[in-house]
Amino acid sequence: MLKRTPDRKKNSSRFFRDLHNLGLISYTEYLFFLCILTKPNAGFNIAFNMFDADGNQRVDKKEFMVLGEIFRKSTENISSVDQESVFQPKDFVSVEQSSEPSVGHFLWQRTTKYEKKGQTMGELRRAIKEGEVKHKDTSLLIHLFGKNGQNDLRYEDFCRFMENLQTEVLEIEFLAYSRGMVTISEVDFARMVLKYTDVVNTEEYIENVTKRIPEEKGITFEDFRSFFLFLNNLEDFAIAMQMYTLTGRSIGQAEFKRAVKVSTGHELSEHLVDTLFQLFDKDGDNRLSQTEFIGVMKDRIHRGFRANNSAYNGWPGFQKCIRATLRQSKA
Repeated sequence: MLKRTPDRKKNSSRFFRDLHNLGLISYTEYLFFLCILTKPNAGFNIAFNMFDADGNQRVDKKEFMVLGEIFRKSTENISSVDQESVFQPKDFVSVEQSSEPSVGHFLWQRTTKYEKKGQTMGELRRAIKEGEVKHKDTSLLIHLFGKNGQNDLRYEDFCRFMENLQTEVLEIEFLAYSRGMVTISEVDFARMVLKYTDVVNTEEYIENVTKRIPEEKGITFEDFRSFFLFLNNLEDFAIAMQMYTLTGRSIGQAEFKRAVKVSTGHELSEHLVDTLFQLFDKDGDNRLSQTEFIGVMKDRIHRGFRANNSAYNGWPGFQKCIRATLRQSKA
């Protein structure tokens, strides 16, 4: 199975689907994918620098394995760690439980617990380099670093791989609703937007879309992808909105589109923006409460994986993990 793994030159937005059941990934790789799945390109750069120990803008297989070894060791010692503060593998089963800790929280706990054992990141790198740490190859390792593990990974290759991963997951979600068609209905799009959020009266929101857009035009995959890539830059969007108002008052469609363009560099189609306004505009005045919209979308970004403790929720928690890892790498 591993011998048939394609090299990274053949990476595309169908990579995992083409592997089907003939691929292997580790649990730590799975967690890493979840961390990166909802991050903007700037997040890719930070994640890449986590692995790049010598700062040469290239990552070798052993550098890539360091964070995975932290996961593995902390998992082996799970019984000795506070069960209430550490994310358990079983928690991934039910994504509907919105009270579960975020992946960023999990990474932070893992790195902190490992750091307390007294072994620095430098010592761990040395152990991996000298072969003291044994590992088993996965489809991901072979795909990125070759069958002999001698290839280096450039940032451009890493970024393309993660962008393709994001696109592939979005394509799978889109196809689940499109049923082979090139578009999905505005109602189905609304249901996907509200999925994994804390909105209780979802049917009221859906009813707004049904009444206000009686003639179905459809949402294309490009519109769908543009929207969720926009969500990955939600914090930048919130900052951009402050340029329009410091009072939290509602905004119009033109202001919304401009803020998206400024914060992401991409444009959302007029029909997509109108659909969003019909979904979230409660009183029908064609104005959107940015505070309520951003609050709901923060839940949607993490696809149900979020913590009650906001200090560890989403990107802030991931940043704390990164800072802790980089501190250890200097040692």
